[in-house]
Amino acid sequence: MCVYCLNPSRAANGTAWGGVSRRDILRRAMALGVAAPFASEAVFAAEQGVPAPADFRKGIEDLLAGAHSPELADYRVFEINGSDPPWIDLGLEAVKGQQITFLVAGRWWLSRQHDLWFRPGLAFHARVRNRQPIFSPGTDTSTMTASHDGPVEVARLATLYADADGRLTIPADVYRKDDVRMTGLALLWRGDAATGLASLLASLAAASGDVGALMATELARLRRNRRLPEGWSNLFLLGGGEESFVWDANGEIVCESAGAASIIERPLTLPLASAPKLGWRWKIDELPSAVPEDQAPVHDYLSIGVKFDDGQDLTYIWSAALPEGKVFRCPLAGWNAIETHMIVASGTKGLGSWRELERDVASDYAAHIAGSAKAISHVWLLAITPFQRRRGACRFADIRVETADGAVRKL
Repeated sequence: MCVYCLNPSRAANGTAWGGVSRRDILRRAMALGVAAPFASEAVFAAEQGVPAPADFRKGIEDLLAGAHSPELADYRVFEINGSDPPWIDLGLEAVKGQQITFLVAGRWWLSRQHDLWFRPGLAFHARVRNRQPIFSPGTDTSTMTASHDGPVEVARLATLYADADGRLTIPADVYRKDDVRMTGLALLWRGDAATGLASLLASLAAASGDVGALMATELARLRRNRRLPEGWSNLFLLGGGEESFVWDANGEIVCESAGAASIIERPLTLPLASAPKLGWRWKIDELPSAVPEDQAPVHDYLSIGVKFDDGQDLTYIWSAALPEGKVFRCPLAGWNAIETHMIVASGTKGLGSWRELERDVASDYAAHIAGSAKAISHVWLLAITPFQRRRGACRFADIRVETADGAVRKL
């Protein structure tokens, strides 16, 4: 997810929110009889308290002063601000295989005027010794295993912000204009991170504040030990898919997301000339939006999609309010050049029940994209919920692609 591209001031047509004002969105929401996500300047601010950087730093210092863990080798407190270039050397030296836990707090403001912001974990990244791979957790608490010996570096990046080596793909002066304030803690462990966190927490008083809560959150996450469904991987620089997508024991892919952005993909190369048809069953239990999703500040949705070999992608969405059959380009700058959305179901009727669908991918591509693609390259699952931070939940089953010769590829 390109956070640069999600900024309403950089909407697809160069005007704020694609020419849609806060009042317009409120009016549309009221017409649907739902609570508008921007009805009050205090709605989001009251939703989740965020400690001030100085308070968070003091909380870290106070907590670690009274905490003890034989597993903790070293730690660093750090800040990442909008004006900071990537990357920041933390002064921590890791060896290959060593684990580092990151806890981050703060906000990435897209529009203070509209109280629109993202959690810091959506844009936090780390690496070791100025080398690939880039660690992209997608969550406010995370643990990285060092791939190399060397210094630990952190940055705020996002898809379309940087290449695989972490070099900026947008102008540096544009990058530094973003309104970002993040404070974080990096914990370098001698052994297992979960063991270290457990011993730290055991040495703390019952009231350990925001930092202790983040430690407990990360310990619980590590103990859950969730993994992506077999054969699927995170889209480049969009991590945390294992927190949104998991393979159930019965073979269904379970998706749950709130305030996150996850796209997972599975490679599948099939020529469009083979007339591929994408089929699936899904049960949408809860939609992450109650308003039409075709404007940037409310572009929260659950979807299945196909990526093509020309870089374009087409995703199929169950919409809260847009009419079935509507097709539109993604409203986010950057993504509007490569992504098309099609509404295949709409409204609340049928939520909680299984529904089977099939789409002629080649026909949909020809009708709505008409680019240069010759083949499918990947199948995508998408859970995009960072704007309104509402919960979205669904299940996918029997994902398959059938070609004209009758061959079926089950995913």
